[in-house]
Amino acid sequence: MQAHQAAFPTISQAPGRSLRRAVLMLGVAALALPVMAADKSAASNWPQRNLTWIVPFPAGSATDQMARVLAEQVSKAAGQAIVVDNKPGANGTLGTAHAAKAAADGYSFLIATSTTHAANASLYRRLPYDPIKDFTPVSRLAEIPFVMLTHPAVPADTPEKLVAHIKANPDKLAWGSGSSGSLIPGHAFVNAHKLQMIHVPYKGVQPAMTDALGGQIQLVFADLASATPQVKAGKLRALAVTSAKEHPMLPGVPPMNRGAVPGFEMTAWFAMYAPAGTPEPVLAKMNQWVRAALSDKTLQAKLAPGGFELTPSSPAELGLFAAKETLKWAKAVKSAGITPE
Repeated sequence: MQAHQAAFPTISQAPGRSLRRAVLMLGVAALALPVMAADKSAASNWPQRNLTWIVPFPAGSATDQMARVLAEQVSKAAGQAIVVDNKPGANGTLGTAHAAKAAADGYSFLIATSTTHAANASLYRRLPYDPIKDFTPVSRLAEIPFVMLTHPAVPADTPEKLVAHIKANPDKLAWGSGSSGSLIPGHAFVNAHKLQMIHVPYKGVQPAMTDALGGQIQLVFADLASATPQVKAGKLRALAVTSAKEHPMLPGVPPMNRGAVPGFEMTAWFAMYAPAGTPEPVLAKMNQWVRAALSDKTLQAKLAPGGFELTPSSPAELGLFAAKETLKWAKAVKSAGITPE
């Protein structure tokens, strides 16, 4: 598996036109993934110690929530504890790069997102990891939209009123981002209306929300799981969602494409990957455990308040999905007018 992957072009070395070629190769690699259920003997004694799931975003984030609920369920099947290791920073690149260098022995896994394995290929000229070469797909996990949020003190209860307020106060208001899911819609909104705002980047959505709650910034896009409790408590105001339609968790809150940014639609997703070279029988067993966990009613009940749409898959299905999403997010980055760092 690893030898095949090494022959493909790398996304981190594929800016511009060659991005499409690299992503198409990712799709080919996904189709070439072997059927892993055949030989389970190599995983018969695995695991014999604790597993580590690396989360490249802060504690409390949607990625962290997903990982901890899933880890609790999977650890029962594994018969070993699962340690969730948060390594946030640099739009998820720090933790993902750490996971890429982990031993491929079946004891380290990455809870990846659309940021780490799709959007970052277009947000950065060069990544400290390669989502094609450095990782092997295990399973898709879930999807979730982002929410456009302001502090209640901001005199705006619709995106249109927020635009008017920002234009009346050029360069006096700030917006924050902590992932591609918050960065891209933020840029799209600001650029669509030619707004003059201060952009403040954070290590994750949670610290950005903390400053939004304190009034240090006036606008933030946060994942639905993190946003809903604050909206329900009246601490933040929801103006729009990034999904194509209204979300049942926030009835009455319109989608961005209804006026805030016509044509805009985006949902964040989560998936599990392992370092490239991880034994295939181990990957097959983990895929089996993850899919069983995601179909468990108890787990579904725990994740339901966060608005997660569960999307278990085969490794090959994740590979093809990530390939398509990389191209989709590349278009979103370009449309939002974001210059790669």
